[in-house]
Amino acid sequence: MKKFLIVDDDKLSCVILEEFMSEFAVCSTADNGRAGYELFEKAIADGHPFDLICSDVEMPEMSGHEMVGLIRAREESLPIAGCIRTTIFMISASGSTSDITHAILDNGCDDYIVKPFQRETLKIMLLKYNLLTNP
Repeated sequence: MKKFLIVDDDKLSCVILEEFMSEFAVCSTADNGRAGYELFEKAIADGHPFDLICSDVEMPEMSGHEMVGLIRAREESLPIAGCIRTTIFMISASGSTSDITHAILDNGCDDYIVKPFQRETLKIMLLKYNLLTNP
């Protein structure tokens, strides 16, 4: 079964994402980027990395952008650089072109979800990245 990590300081967003995604994967949650990064590190150390990380942009302690930067740097530092590349979706209420461009091109995210999102839109994205075990 797939393994997803949801990182969002908005508890309702976390609950909604976890409720939907638990149909397709075992889900873990974190309420800020620092806690999300720690869960990412633990998953790597355990030999069972996450298949997907969905992260909010603005959070206390560490933003989603900072967390993604640390994750991408850590993936490159592994013994075989690039052997693990986690799919990452950035989630935000902002749908501005500059925010989306920054998340994807400058920060190494794979895709961007604008809140509020539709369940079907998220399912299409999961299909696009081969993240559904039960389509």
